Amino acid sequence: MIDDADVARMTKFRQLLPSRTVTILAFDGVQILDIAGPLQAFTTANEEAGIARYAVDVRSLRGGPVVTASGVPLLTKRLQRNARLDTLIVPGGPGVHAARQSRQVVEALRHLAGRARRQCAVCTGAFLMAEAGLLDGRPVVTHWRSCVRLAREYPSLRVDEDAIYIRDGNVWTTAGVTAGIDMALALIEDDNGPGVALRVARRLVVYLRRPGGQRQFSEPLALQGGGDGVYAGLVEAIADKPARNWQVEDMAAAARQSVRTFFRRFQAATGSTPAAAVERIRCEQAKTLLQTTDLSIAAVARRVGFGTESSLRRAMKRLFGMAPTDLRRAGA
Repeated sequence: MIDDADVARMTKFRQLLPSRTVTILAFDGVQILDIAGPLQAFTTANEEAGIARYAVDVRSLRGGPVVTASGVPLLTKRLQRNARLDTLIVPGGPGVHAARQSRQVVEALRHLAGRARRQCAVCTGAFLMAEAGLLDGRPVVTHWRSCVRLAREYPSLRVDEDAIYIRDGNVWTTAGVTAGIDMALALIEDDNGPGVALRVARRLVVYLRRPGGQRQFSEPLALQGGGDGVYAGLVEAIADKPARNWQVEDMAAAARQSVRTFFRRFQAATGSTPAAAVERIRCEQAKTLLQTTDLSIAAVARRVGFGTESSLRRAMKRLFGMAPTDLRRAGA
């Protein structure tokens, strides 16, 4: 006979069991950050919630080691066709194109998706999900460099080139690699409410909800890559010391060019004037501080080199179309 104490112990035991199983599908040539980002977000959610909300498995068709795109081997468990499954995550990486040519991988993915409450693609994982017919007719996104290819090869998809992630019912797709963390935070918020998700974002020092789209987040990288990376060192120096009074003479000297040559070549290489580039870098850093720290807006302005709160506000309105308070609220 089961008494009240037994019931209490059984209830407590059930509470300790993870309530949601997350399966991440791995394959040779997978992008390791597409796996590690969401995995760490769910692990941190368990820690912040004080209970094991998620059990995360990284699985492959046959199990055992897979070789990631970075060359690091990753030990995986074998896929189980009848496993209990809440969330299925399909990462991307250069190996995704070989994986979508495998009938076994595609059929296994299609079967697993049918058992999962929600299906999610990170970055170019959208190609594999599309091959399995899981994205037909849906609005989707992938890494900005692959959007045109995805739309061309799967014309039934409605590809948005700028979204960080898109949710269409129980199907999620994301932009480039780190957007997998954004998506994981949104899933955590859906499951546990904004409090847990915000604590996870703060622990990981990322936005809970990034304002804008993936184009604006590639802009600082475009500055570094402009002119085949000629000015990458200068951009890094500005980002390292944004509060410095960067004059065009200082920037030209750092680039070892005359002022006239520097101004002309920098603008040709990056599509930005030196002054506008400094402002963009400062605004990006201010945005990060606003959503990942409790610093006052005035303190953020001073730290990144704007000097005053009003100067920061004007710059952010000009660049992002949002005031600092709105950007902070977006991450709350």
